[in-house]
Amino acid sequence: MEVIELDFSKEPLPGKYDLVISALAIHHLEDIDKAKLYKNIFDVLNDGGLFINADQVAGNTLLFDSLYKYYWRETVTHSGLDHEALVQAFERTKLDKFAHLEEQLKWLEKAGFADVDCIYKNMNFVVFGGFKDEKVETAVI
Repeated sequence: MEVIELDFSKEPLPGKYDLVISALAIHHLEDIDKAKLYKNIFDVLNDGGLFINADQVAGNTLLFDSLYKYYWRETVTHSGLDHEALVQAFERTKLDKFAHLEEQLKWLEKAGFADVDCIYKNMNFVVFGGFKDEKVETAVI
């Protein structure tokens, strides 16, 4: 197994892979950059490869989006973190650029992914992804 660390918003993804995983990173990109990254990930996957993204998304409505953010703030506030850690956690939320889950699934499909779906969802934390179809030759009988 090979693990590569890079700034995917600025550097091209090198190599070819059977599996690409991202966790709690892509939500910092602008929507157009998310869609571009999904295409770049598709391009580096081998046929039959899988992309999995564990990340935060926007709520489908303003009400749900507000509820998710409130729940997160309450959970973090009562987590036992010291004051400085809380300040840093709240400061980091200024970098968040959440997109709707359904939009991101469409961007994956547009990039070429097949069998795209959300695997897990709890409030605004989701795990979703898709497969790069294997090229299958068909015979006409």
